[in-house]
Amino acid sequence: MMSSTFKARLLVSCAAMTIAGFASAGKASAQTAAPPASGQTQVEEVIVTGYRSSLGKALGAKRASIGAIDAILAEDIAAFPDQNLAEAIQRLPGVTIDRVGGEGRQISVRGLNADFTRVRINGVEAIATGGGNRSRGFDFNVFASELFNSITVRKTQSADIAEGSLGATVDLQSGRPFDYTGFKAAASAQGSLNSITDRVLPRAAGLLSWSNPDKTFGVLASVAYSKRQPVAEGFNTTRWQGADASDNFAGCSKCATPAELAKVQNAFYPRIPRYTASKIDSERLGVTFSTQWRPSSKAELSLDVLYSDLNQFTESPNLEAISFSRSNAAGVGATIVRDYAINDRNTFTYGVFDKVDVRSENGTQRDHTTFSQVTLAGKYAFSDRLRGQARIGVANSDYRMPEQISFQLDRNDVNGYIYDGRQNDRTPIITYGFDVTNPALFTLTEMRSAVQTSLNITRTAGGDLEFDVDQHLKLRGGLDAQQYVVKYRGANRNQVLTGANQVVGVGAFSKIVEFGRDFPFPGGDRKYVVADIGKALAYTNLLSYPLVVLQGDTRDVEEKDLSGFGQAVVDATIFGGMPLRSDFGFRVAHTKVTSRGFIGSGVYLTANNDYTDVLPSMNITLEPRDNFILRGGVAKVMARPTLGSLTPGGSVGASTRTVNFGNPDLEPFRATNFDLSAEWYFAPESLLGVAVFYKKIDSFIANQTTRAVYSSLGLPASLLSTSAGVSVNDIFDVTNPYNGEGGWLKGVEVQYQQPFKFLPDYLRGFGFIGNFTYVDSSVNYGTKAAPNYNKLTGQSKTTANATLYFERGKFSARTSLARRSGFLTQFPGSNGNSEHGTHGSTYYDFSSSYKLRPNLVVTLEGINLGDKFTDAYVDTADRVSDYRHTGREILLGVRWTY
Repeated sequence: MMSSTFKARLLVSCAAMTIAGFASAGKASAQTAAPPASGQTQVEEVIVTGYRSSLGKALGAKRASIGAIDAILAEDIAAFPDQNLAEAIQRLPGVTIDRVGGEGRQISVRGLNADFTRVRINGVEAIATGGGNRSRGFDFNVFASELFNSITVRKTQSADIAEGSLGATVDLQSGRPFDYTGFKAAASAQGSLNSITDRVLPRAAGLLSWSNPDKTFGVLASVAYSKRQPVAEGFNTTRWQGADASDNFAGCSKCATPAELAKVQNAFYPRIPRYTASKIDSERLGVTFSTQWRPSSKAELSLDVLYSDLNQFTESPNLEAISFSRSNAAGVGATIVRDYAINDRNTFTYGVFDKVDVRSENGTQRDHTTFSQVTLAGKYAFSDRLRGQARIGVANSDYRMPEQISFQLDRNDVNGYIYDGRQNDRTPIITYGFDVTNPALFTLTEMRSAVQTSLNITRTAGGDLEFDVDQHLKLRGGLDAQQYVVKYRGANRNQVLTGANQVVGVGAFSKIVEFGRDFPFPGGDRKYVVADIGKALAYTNLLSYPLVVLQGDTRDVEEKDLSGFGQAVVDATIFGGMPLRSDFGFRVAHTKVTSRGFIGSGVYLTANNDYTDVLPSMNITLEPRDNFILRGGVAKVMARPTLGSLTPGGSVGASTRTVNFGNPDLEPFRATNFDLSAEWYFAPESLLGVAVFYKKIDSFIANQTTRAVYSSLGLPASLLSTSAGVSVNDIFDVTNPYNGEGGWLKGVEVQYQQPFKFLPDYLRGFGFIGNFTYVDSSVNYGTKAAPNYNKLTGQSKTTANATLYFERGKFSARTSLARRSGFLTQFPGSNGNSEHGTHGSTYYDFSSSYKLRPNLVVTLEGINLGDKFTDAYVDTADRVSDYRHTGREILLGVRWTY
């Protein structure tokens, strides 16, 4: 639902902007259509600017490329067409995004998730990591979009592009002074209003650029700041528990026969059913600096500096039934089913339970990510035929969680707990059987505090030469060296209170919270007691307890990559004048990995691994007729394992007889890519294109669980000493990643773009850009002896994007749709569920601007206007895992340029 105040503001703002825009457009149309004076000849000059201009330039870059690319360019100085980089990239064919906290965070390209996508900033590779990211996936939400003026997604591999991607290479380019002429300045300010919070928050950006008249020297600086306070409101179960002898209820008072009891005991029930309303306070600051020097027509030197700081504070109060997540006599083993309803998917839709343990949990977490990158690049023309370029850069992504605090307030053995999802399983009615607003009925039983850090350092150096053999043939060659350093650390001061240390009655350090501000809440208990974190810290002195280092969370990886390439580039005509452009060559890459980590308690391991890949590639472009282009590409590609999975560290569960650890011997994902496309540029600024692609995946990393005698694992017996009755001769379940069998991925992309110049004069100004992608895949998540096939995690079968725009006179507007079908997030599933996944989604955005003066523009934008809910599930039976939303967002602002 949307509050009446917010609806009124939204409707008035949109109506005012639209009426003013069309009035201005109509006035401009009338002026354009006025007949010429007698004896005069009217010459109409059409100058394309704004969003339409950026589309045309991006189309030109696509057309000029030999390989398959798509691009997005800023429509004006410091005016990127979306608020978030990931949300901008999702407009491109085959690209989808994962949203966290109401904004795009990571991307998938052609069905391959963020781990398979390589990102370069200002020409050198970087890894940007936010909270919880321990992969190679790039977190785009670390950066403000105003800091960049172009994004290029390279979908086919070329020998001169460094290895590391199965899906795509994404190039982000920040502004440089030679992009503009003379002195330029820009500033923007916006107020952002969220439909759940009804708070107006600031977003601002500024840019200054200067270059001398000859463009031999220039400097540029930009800054961007934004603040967001979304609320992620919804219902969550964590997972559902399947039938297991250790998870049987204590009894069923309604069950009249053994068959009814067996039905209850074998049905799936929610592990931690709860309403949740996470309040997020996010603050982002970004700064860029660039200087360029061109001492002569043969030489150019560029220095680019990028800094970003993302601070987030999250508070997450929950009221939950924790008995269902405890597989012991004190948990499910003590719970009695008084009444129930089980559907045809073997799932509890309704239940009345006795002897249920209820927990009120409130936690806060601070996440702080700083990203910095310095890049020095130069190019020099040794002669008219020989050119060279070199680059060196270092990027640091430093994530710190300096504070994670939570307090657990319990009331055990509650009778009359009701879970009722019969009306809507996404918004069930939950009542707890007692007054959940009375602090005297709760007991403080646990308190937790943790810190965590993740440091990613990327150092890059490289250079290449290009030689013109003649007007039709160029030869290229070069070297690239990269070093990745990853350091993970963690510690906690968790305290489980027992006996007299428990605090009965929590009125001295609690508060009442209410759930359901803008959620389709059907009923139940929506106000409840939680710990007031500030008061609870003062009452318990939790932070005075010493931090205990988590050895299983202490991991280090150093990866050194050295590669070189050779390539030929052909530009010729064949068959009576048909243009042909092609590049073909190979890249040789050597990877050396040193990884370290603890397993169990106190056992520190070091491991080494290295491997070499030879990666040939070829791209060819033909133009059999004017404005019609055929492209083809084939390449061997590789993507290295996630850095976190390479450490030998892990954990040993002696009592459960389990071992979990990484695998430092992992080799990369390897595949062969095939691409074909046809592009028809049937009119100016227009395109109709079709692309088909196939990826033969030769090696796919999956997790395996095997059974082995503990003594054969090479681990010390001391790790078992704390568990009575456990021997080194016992068989353990050993889980770790391994290089399994491969699979395949195939798909087709269709894109269409055109300004509607054929419309009547009074409707001119409209245009459309859209695309549709279909992807299918199959990989083996099991072993050769026990195969288990499914599609890739993160892969949607269909994605579609559509933007209808209007640009005329002083007014510009566009409305966009981004649609993706459902996708897997984990396979195989856990707790007896076949899989974990997320249902499909459709997002609607709106943007408009009106020129008050040539250099002063007022803007109105709407993000997630449909207030789409994220709907995550487990199992093919579609049991709800997480159902939440973050509201609509409206931004009203001004932009000034000079």
